[in-house]
Parts: sequence; structure tokens; C-alpha cells
Amino acid sequence: MKWKIYRSFPIQFVSFGYESVAFHHGSGETHYLDKDTSLVLSIISGSEFAISEPELLSIFIDSEGNLDKQSLNSVLDQLCKLKIIESI
Repeated sequence: MKWKIYRSFPIQFVSFGYESVAFHHGSGETHYLDKDTSLVLSIISGSEFAISEPELLSIFIDSEGNLDKQSLNSVLDQLCKLKIIESI
């Protein structure tokens, strides 16, 4: 499965050190994102093309992240439910 930023509504991100806040213009909701979630989102949003889970995990580990595959899937699921990212 590949992941990309949800494009139906603009989403704004503000980072505070290792954490960030995302404002979703479609829902009007603001979401606090912890360190690992912020890093995953940063990788996805910085990718020109949709990014696969193995690529994402490899980049995450190279960025000194601390997630295993199961935890990564949990983060991706959370971001997908918030309609911040989508799978293709």
C-alpha cells in the first residue's frame, strides 16, 4: 500500500520541536501529533510521490525514528482516520 497527503481539503502543519499540530480545513479540527506521528507525516508530506510502507519505514529508521512495522501501521491508520493521509 502507498500513502500520500489527503488532497480533498487543505491541511496546515505547525511544528514545535519534535511534535506538531495539524489543522484540517475540511473538518475544522486541530490535531496534536506526537513525535513519531509528526515524523511519519513529515516524510509523507515531503515526498513528491505516494510512498510505500517499506520505503516509509526505511526513511523513518534512517531519521532516527523509533517505530516497528506494527507501530507504523497504527500511526498510518490514525492519520488515515483523521483524513490527513490516504492510501492509494
